[in-house]
Amino acid sequence: MRRFLIKRVAGLFPSVLGVVTLVFLMVHLIPGDPVEIMLGETAMAAQKQAMRSELGLDKPIAEQYASYLSNLLRGDLGKSIKTGEPVFAEIASRWPATMELALFALLVSWAVSIPLGVLAAARRGTLVDKGSLFFSMLGVAMPNFWLGPLLILVFSIWLGWLPVSGKDEALSIILPGITLGAGVAALMVRLTRSSVLEVISEEYIKTARARGLPEWQVYLKHALSNAMLPVVTVMGLQLGALLSGAVITETIFSWPGVGRLMIDAIESRDYPMVQGCVLNIALCYVAVNFFVDAAYAMIDPRIRLER
Repeated sequence: MRRFLIKRVAGLFPSVLGVVTLVFLMVHLIPGDPVEIMLGETAMAAQKQAMRSELGLDKPIAEQYASYLSNLLRGDLGKSIKTGEPVFAEIASRWPATMELALFALLVSWAVSIPLGVLAAARRGTLVDKGSLFFSMLGVAMPNFWLGPLLILVFSIWLGWLPVSGKDEALSIILPGITLGAGVAALMVRLTRSSVLEVISEEYIKTARARGLPEWQVYLKHALSNAMLPVVTVMGLQLGALLSGAVITETIFSWPGVGRLMIDAIESRDYPMVQGCVLNIALCYVAVNFFVDAAYAMIDPRIRLER
């Protein structure tokens, strides 16, 4: 196990370096002058030069890259042009809200997909099975920017049950959590169904039935426990997708997370903040993938032996 983890950690460094490099090159690949984008074309030449000097854009690209890596190692992502505060501190203050929303969305998707997937497998070919597959296709087809306003219209404006936006009330997380978790739930229904159907023909399932166990116990106690390994793995990987996909949802519901912070930074042309948010989301995605891979190896020894 130790050897496997060492290999995975060693393989993690190229991924992290690649992400950091891509985020750094973003300033050099975007069309036009980033300083003019932030200050506007009407800014004076002295103002543009001062901004370039502040951001270090007047130095050779190799020196800029070395300085960028050095600052990252110290946790320095620069300062926000809009507020003057350190980028790292502002992202850290918004991160708990994003994580809270992502975990709640993951819980919603888990609570919906696993029971529905097991029920669809147990009632294969019936109306229940076809209904679950229809729900899966519908959930995948509905984008967040359409589902979110629809939920607001129904549950906030028409029925008045839930808050429209913000994070001031305890119930405020329900609508954005459902919006963010719907797509994941739709995907996990199909995966749970196929995983249960794959193990239901195994010999130990036949043995359990031969012992006279009730059908619900055969599915929940024996089939589901063995079918959960790929489900848990993909569910963990989806956490990274939820963290990155929260940008749209947080904007729709004015949720004070990193995604909303990034959109505000884009609107105000606060480039250091945009760069810090993109880097934060990308590194979190890499970290989640690494921990899920390590957890998978701990659960299933065959993964360690194959690698």
